[in-house]
Amino acid sequence: MIAFGVAITDRATYERFALPGIERASEPDSRVLTRTGLPIHRAYNEIIDEVAAEPDLKALVLLHQDFELTDDSLPRRVRGLFGDPCAGLAGSLGARNVTLHLWLSSRELYGTVVAPGIDRRFSSRPREVEGVDGALLVLAPWVVRGLHFSDVGVDGFHGYDVDIAMRVRAHGGKVLCDDIPHFHHREPKDDYDAQRLAGIALAKMWDPALRPREWTSAFQS
Repeated sequence: MIAFGVAITDRATYERFALPGIERASEPDSRVLTRTGLPIHRAYNEIIDEVAAEPDLKALVLLHQDFELTDDSLPRRVRGLFGDPCAGLAGSLGARNVTLHLWLSSRELYGTVVAPGIDRRFSSRPREVEGVDGALLVLAPWVVRGLHFSDVGVDGFHGYDVDIAMRVRAHGGKVLCDDIPHFHHREPKDDYDAQRLAGIALAKMWDPALRPREWTSAFQS
C-alpha cells in the first residue's frame, strides 16, 4: 500500500492541484492523509504516526499542496527505487554539494523541476544524492517506522527536507532521486530571512556534517 500525505494551509489549492495528482497516481488500496493548520514538520510527523502500523505499507508520499503528480507512474517508480533495501528517501529533484535547499545553485543536480517558467531536466536515470527537495518526499517503510522530522527551529517550509535526508543517511540509508513527472504550481516568494534562519538551525544540529564554514558564510547576518 502506498500512502499519500499533505500539510494543508489552503484547501482550495490542495483540491485544485495536489488532490487530482494523488488520485491520478493512487492505487485501489492507497490512503490519503491530510493535516491542516500545523507546521509542516508536525503535520508530517502526525501522518507518519498514523500510517506506521500499516502492515502492507510500501511507501509514504509526502507532497506540498501545490505539487501535482502528472501521470500514474509514481507507484512503479517507487517500487523500483525501494527495491534496494538501503533506500530510505526519494524525490523528484535532488543534489549533491547543495547548501540548504537552494537546489538550483548546485552544480550537481539530478531529476527534474517543472514549475511556472521552469522546465529543467537534469537526469533520466535514478541517482543517489545527498538530499531531495521537500516539495515531494517519498519515505520507505523503515523510515516511516523509525524516524521523524525534527523541529529545525522555524515554522516554515525550509530545512525539514535537508534534515530528514541527513537522518536517513545517518542511519545508513540512501537518498535517491528520479525524474518523477510533476508540475509544481508554486508562487515565487522572497523569503531569504526564513532560509537563513533554517540554515542556522540546521548547522547547529548537524555541524560538522553540513560543512560549518560554508554554512557560516552563507547564512551569516
